[in-house]
Amino acid sequence: MNHLKQLFQQEFVRLPLGCITAFGGSYLLSAGTVCGIVSPLPAAIAGVCPPLYAFCMLCGTLLAYVVQGTPQDMAYLLTCLVAIVCVRILFYEVQRPNMLALLSVISCAAAGFITDLFFTQQGGRLPLYIMESLLIGAAAFLFADAWTAFRQRGRILLDAGKSFTFAMTYLLGITALCGLDLPFCNAGRTAGIVVTLLAAKQFRQNGGTLLGALTACGSVLCSVSLGMPLLFLPITAMLAGFLSRLPNALFLPVFFLMQTLSSAVLDSSMELARVITELLLAGCLYALCCHIPLCRIIVFEAQKSGNSHCTVQREQFLSKSIAGLREETASIIGHLHPTKPVDAVRKVRTQLCSGCKNEAFCWTQRRNQTEQAFSQLLHHPAVNPIPEALNGCIRQNKIAGCLWECGQRSALEQTASVHLTQNRNVMLEYFRLLEEMASDSAKQREISVCVQETESLQKILRQCRCEFRSCFVRRLKSGRYAAEIYAGAELPAAAAVQELLSDLLSTELCSIPVQREGGILRYCFFQKPAYQLEHTIRSVHAPGYKRCGDTAEAFTDAQGNQYLILSDGMGSGASASLMSQIAVRTFVRLVTGGMPPETAIRFANTILLSESNTESFATLDILRLNADNGEVQLYKSGASATLYLHHRQVMRIAAKSFPIGIVAQAEPFCRTLPALANDRIIMISDGISEAEYPFIKELLLSNMPLSQIAAQVCEKADVFHAGKAEDDITVIAAAVRSTAAMQEEYSAQPVQLLTAADPASA
Repeated sequence: MNHLKQLFQQEFVRLPLGCITAFGGSYLLSAGTVCGIVSPLPAAIAGVCPPLYAFCMLCGTLLAYVVQGTPQDMAYLLTCLVAIVCVRILFYEVQRPNMLALLSVISCAAAGFITDLFFTQQGGRLPLYIMESLLIGAAAFLFADAWTAFRQRGRILLDAGKSFTFAMTYLLGITALCGLDLPFCNAGRTAGIVVTLLAAKQFRQNGGTLLGALTACGSVLCSVSLGMPLLFLPITAMLAGFLSRLPNALFLPVFFLMQTLSSAVLDSSMELARVITELLLAGCLYALCCHIPLCRIIVFEAQKSGNSHCTVQREQFLSKSIAGLREETASIIGHLHPTKPVDAVRKVRTQLCSGCKNEAFCWTQRRNQTEQAFSQLLHHPAVNPIPEALNGCIRQNKIAGCLWECGQRSALEQTASVHLTQNRNVMLEYFRLLEEMASDSAKQREISVCVQETESLQKILRQCRCEFRSCFVRRLKSGRYAAEIYAGAELPAAAAVQELLSDLLSTELCSIPVQREGGILRYCFFQKPAYQLEHTIRSVHAPGYKRCGDTAEAFTDAQGNQYLILSDGMGSGASASLMSQIAVRTFVRLVTGGMPPETAIRFANTILLSESNTESFATLDILRLNADNGEVQLYKSGASATLYLHHRQVMRIAAKSFPIGIVAQAEPFCRTLPALANDRIIMISDGISEAEYPFIKELLLSNMPLSQIAAQVCEKADVFHAGKAEDDITVIAAAVRSTAAMQEEYSAQPVQLLTAADPASA
């Protein structure tokens, strides 16, 4: 090994090997595109290389230009590499990372000015080139700084600022590699899965989630269809991070199974064989690289300081970087104007009618008749016989054939333009979703953990002989206690732990059902809240169906906030029920996992939107009760109106919004209302006619129990539909209850936790 190391350090071996690597790497990286634009990553790497290697990268990109035959797309990259080679020759002695980055920015900005002035036909793209030059400079700084740090200290330190450049550079790298789309696998996706596996194994759930999100984002940047199988990679990588202590013999199969199932759920038309091949190949590469100690090579600022504040800042920077990339992508898309369709009539006239002795007669004296005949053949190529205006034309068959080809090409271009617009909208929504997920993750870390109480909880668990992985006790903003325990198996003495912890904190703790995800069990306890919801649910399926297409559920999150959710799937029966169940289950699992409601709604919208083979959408009607101050938040996505009794007045709350699963940008209606004890709410599906609202208002103003109100609304629905009710009917009747007077902070009155819908009422 030492002999090989000394051999590679010799000049006659190192120089040819470096030149070959630079030449081949530049050729491969030039195949990648970012939203239709050639990846600028080769220019960033050339900006920190010696002049000889930079020249080899120029030659590799030039070869890619000759092979691919896309001069307009690669003109800027080639000009950048020429400028960088010249600058590196002039400033060969410069080695500081910030100066190399500055020289790269200046070179690429000058190259952009030259390209826009001489090579780009449409012009006006200088702002786009300046933006790309800044990206190249940031990536060049990261490469130079990382190489300098590794050569001097043997490790790379990523602080908050460098994490931003790391995220951006990693995105550009994955995007460039995704351009290498082989018949049996995609190089970018395979490499991204390997890196994500290494991060999940060595940096646990934090590293797995971040690298998984960046990998999915980079593949989406190259192509939405390429990124679709990796949409759930951040989640599967996070779960794999929780299982990182398992041996690789178990760790790899679990990750393989989770990623295969998530890829299959996203799109049933996807080539699963190709995805499985990529996962198997990634597993083999991971087995070769798993012994590399990344934790010693890459050190994050949070690990150096031992303070979670740095991790929060890093994730916030990641969120900002994704937001910046989303804005830059939108700007790039704005500059990439769609190609104008070719005037088929003029094109065919130029090709076939020029030089004909009858051209003046056809296009001057009988211009209207000739244009009408051409237009008829263009839009109806199978018309028979040939239009009368072309009867005397000796080239009528050629004209008909050319117009038929132009019509087919025009139809394909229009279809491709529509799909391109849809894919761009979906891609921007993916960006926003990943941005919000990273921001939400940072916000979740900004919690005040009670150190002494957490240590006491650990002692209680050991006393009860409960094996656990982690636990903590914290205080919410309202002052209430909340605790969470993560274990690999069921706690045999969970009730005893809850009782002992209640005695320790001198308060009464409530709990929600145990949550199980990927072999991890989560136990949540929280101090009894000041408000609760009493509710009842009643559903009636449509005539002729055995199953209700609506789905209603009630649950409590880890802080004691309570939710009511009602979803109406498209149509009736089993298909509608499936769509509504997907929407409800997705929302419930994400919110109970700690995700804010708005992000969970967008995530559910993305899942239903991915069902491209069928029209699949569902409404969402969500009520959230803040357990501390009693505020009621309503979220509506295409849902029916909600009737709300407050201060003995009934309000009708409606919103004009799309159901989820229709458009990429899911913007739910949200309204916050102050609630008082004994306020009542009625949530209904669209099977209830608006003519029944006055009747529901009378029921709310009465003192009738909630179960009777729901039953009355369902029974009278047929009457208000003139005896022809043909849709599913679901009613949720709820009331806000206070466990104490509003002046008291806490109360000792028993609380009935909201965990699931009342089966008897359903």
